[in-house]
Formats: sequence, C-alpha cells, structure tokens
Amino acid sequence: MCFVPNEQRHLAIERLRVGGRQSDVARELGVSQSVISRLASRHRTTGRVRDRPRSGAPRVTDRNDDQYLRTYALRHRYATATQLQAQLRDVRGTRVSRQTIPNRLHCFGLNARRPLQATPLTPRHHRERLQWAQDHVTWTMQQWSTVLFTDECRVTLHRNDGAVIGVNGGNTRY
Repeated sequence: MCFVPNEQRHLAIERLRVGGRQSDVARELGVSQSVISRLASRHRTTGRVRDRPRSGAPRVTDRNDDQYLRTYALRHRYATATQLQAQLRDVRGTRVSRQTIPNRLHCFGLNARRPLQATPLTPRHHRERLQWAQDHVTWTMQQWSTVLFTDECRVTLHRNDGAVIGVNGGNTRY
C-alpha cells in the first residue's frame, strides 16, 4: 500500500462513518478504492488505522523524500531510476536501492514503460505515401482483394528517441 498519512486515514474513517461510499472517499483522497476498503476492514477489526507491524526492513524514505523524487522525476522526464537514486542521495542524503525508486514513483501514478521504436519518415517518404494513396483511392473491392498486406508495422512522423515519465502508464521508462 502506498503511504497514506495518519490524518488522511482518520479523515477517511470519519467520511465512511457518516455514510460516505468507499469509492467517493478514495477519489477525494486520491487513492484506490482497495486502499480504503483495507483501511475500513482494519478499523473494524482492530479499532485502529495505523499499519500493523511489518516483518521487513523499516521504510527508508519519508514523505519529503518521496515528494522530492516525484517533483524531480516530473521535471527531468528522461531521468533513469539510477539517476534518480543518485540525485536523492546527493541532495537529500537518503540512500535507497534502485528498485525503491520505481516503487515510490508508482504511488504517485508514475509507471515505467519502454517507448516503442519507430523509423522516422523523411519528407520523401511523406510524398511517396501520399502519392500511393492518391493513386489507389478509387480502387474497387475487387481490385483490393488481390492485394496481400504483410509485415504491417507502426509508423510515426517523428522518432520517439527518449523516455518520458508519464502519469497513468504512458510510454515511458525511468
């Protein structure tokens, strides 16, 4: 579960207590409905909103570290996880594993994706493709039925030469 401050947890429980729906509370707090569902279940069984003790290592980053990572990642859209890791260490003095970076950014809706590679089209390609389309625009279904299209590929007008940090799963990597 991504880090949800105690104040927000208490606010969520209060909203549910006065009759709010889990989905509405989740939207208001900017978390998924499953987070609110688990929080409500924990509150019903234990009477508390605090996380149960965990067996793993304690969390290394605090809220300020996470916010710094988010801001830096959005401002430097081509930064890799390793670069973000070094930046966090140099500026904030916080040492984390490389995997921690995507884990923390995921909580903000920033997800890693590798961009698709596409061959750039030159002005000559544009002209030839337009000419081909104009030459074949009046073809009948019978004429097209003799054509076999193979090796179809994605075509873009400009090269996708870098990675960008995207919100909600864009074509990105970090």
